Amino acid sequence: MGKIRFEDDYIFRNNRMITSSPDIALTELVANAWDAGALHVDITLPTDEERNLCIKDDGCGMSEQEFNERWMTLNYNRTKHQGKYVVFPDDLEEKNKTRVAYGRNGVGRHGMLCFANSYVIRTWNAGKCFECTISISSGNEPFKIVSKKSYKKEGHGTEISSYASRNIPNLKETKEILSARFIYDPQFDLTINGESLTLATCDGVVKEEEVKTKDGKRLNVSIIDSTKTASSSQQHGIAFWVCGRLVGTPAWSYGRYQFLDARYRIAKRYTVIVQSEDIIDEVQPDWTGFFDSIVMDNVYLAVKELVSELVSNVMREQITDLKTEVIEGSRDELEELSLSEKREVSLFMDVLTDTNPMMATEMLKTSVEALMQIQKAKKGHELLVQLSNMKPEEIDKLSDLLKSWDINDVISVIDEIDRRILVIEAIGRVYENKNTDELHTLHPMVLGARWLFGAEFDSPMFASNKSLNTVVKGLFKDEEYDVDAIANPRKRPDIVCLKKSSMRVVCTDRVDNEAGRIMKPDQILIVELKRGGSEIGLMEVAQAENYVRQIKKSGILHKTSSIHAFVVGCKIGDIDTHKEVDSGIVDVVTYGHLVDTASVKLFGLRQTLEEHYKNLDDECLVEKALKEPAQIKMRLEN
Repeated sequence: MGKIRFEDDYIFRNNRMITSSPDIALTELVANAWDAGALHVDITLPTDEERNLCIKDDGCGMSEQEFNERWMTLNYNRTKHQGKYVVFPDDLEEKNKTRVAYGRNGVGRHGMLCFANSYVIRTWNAGKCFECTISISSGNEPFKIVSKKSYKKEGHGTEISSYASRNIPNLKETKEILSARFIYDPQFDLTINGESLTLATCDGVVKEEEVKTKDGKRLNVSIIDSTKTASSSQQHGIAFWVCGRLVGTPAWSYGRYQFLDARYRIAKRYTVIVQSEDIIDEVQPDWTGFFDSIVMDNVYLAVKELVSELVSNVMREQITDLKTEVIEGSRDELEELSLSEKREVSLFMDVLTDTNPMMATEMLKTSVEALMQIQKAKKGHELLVQLSNMKPEEIDKLSDLLKSWDINDVISVIDEIDRRILVIEAIGRVYENKNTDELHTLHPMVLGARWLFGAEFDSPMFASNKSLNTVVKGLFKDEEYDVDAIANPRKRPDIVCLKKSSMRVVCTDRVDNEAGRIMKPDQILIVELKRGGSEIGLMEVAQAENYVRQIKKSGILHKTSSIHAFVVGCKIGDIDTHKEVDSGIVDVVTYGHLVDTASVKLFGLRQTLEEHYKNLDDECLVEKALKEPAQIKMRLEN
């Protein structure tokens, strides 16, 4: 039988993270010193003058026999042969603290191979030192002892050194990384190039709590407020410390678990430290993360519950400060409002912060400023209400009514009426014209005018949603569609062009408290426009119903989300034009119906203002109708 052989890069391929990443390699070598019961670890990093890299500790050291059994055994099982806990040197004066060993799989010792293909190790105890040179190899062994010798030496410890030829560590970065990787322990001192490092501490703790997972794992959870600590390099997120060593990098998400949106202000302020010895078996060999297991699922769920509680408590305390800050910043404008208007602004802020407690200050300020502008134009709104209640024959009395309004109010209302009538007029003129370029004229006009489909959709809160658009486009995976077919696609990224229709899907967003306060699509509007001469039949309605069901099934919506789909064409076959399905509503309308209905909604002013448009040709009218208001342009571009 043939012998097992090793490739010359076996060690590198099987320990890639340790042998290619200087920070991980040095962390593992320091962890080895910890496991050896060291009190002091001295690291010498290469300089411009000297390329030697050395790590020296005062741990127990090893005899030659122990070295051969431990160091020279592939994937040495430390826990099996040496136990879970660290053994300290016999002359240690204070051995009152129990240390849990980091190493379990014997991979950390290969860390020096990150910097060179060979290294020298010296280890001594009981008055004798064993020294050898280790080099990578191939064939019968992946690494080997090139040379060795023994000599007398007092004390105890281990020293590993090499001439660094690659992956030269940066001094400043190494100090920061190692300082953050090990939690402060009075029995463990670490120096780099003669400078003692200040290891991580849990300063700025605002809350501490011990919790148990479903399967009994104990977790000590500390919440750190960065404003209460002097640490400038504090990494925010969930920091898992196992036996005093950091696992991976602090983050607000682990695997499929999202604890908090990192963009939120609270996420940039707090760090949650989870300390435990019970989950050491779940740590990956290179300590870059955890194994995917039921144990860690239970850990994440326990931590997620605490984070949710933190968010609720902190935000309740901060919301009042947030509202006060916004009020102070808009004091002059607020003072101009009446008492009832001030109360309306206050109620508006309460509702807005209750539904979105992590709202940024600038967003709340902008929303309040918009509301104050509406308050100032309230007379214009009242004018629209009165106009809506006028009979067609009363339109002639409009001039008398206008006399009672401020000219600015009148202009603001008439401008909006004028813009909407312009759109209707343009649609009415081109939708039956066979020469109309539907794709670039009719469809963008209709898809951009949500108010055509009902006043409930005429809110600036309706917008394109990336997750929702991804789902919609997934519905057409078997069809050809062209997102760039619409003019100015950068301004209309939510329009999907199919072979026989165009579709736009927009929504409002709502905070989902059960999903970690993540914004999810709530009220959804689907508009599908069929191309010229099309007749809408049972097949088209069934297709729309399927869109509604599939979006509902996608899992990206809030549990109470509503979906309203409109199918628009030139003609309607012998079908029901209104259908309620389990997941929403499907309505079928014609372009003509949209025009006629909108005309009625706009107070019959289409006929009254007809003279305003009769001298314009169709091309100019359409061009003007496709222009978006400045406010909309700003929102899209920003």
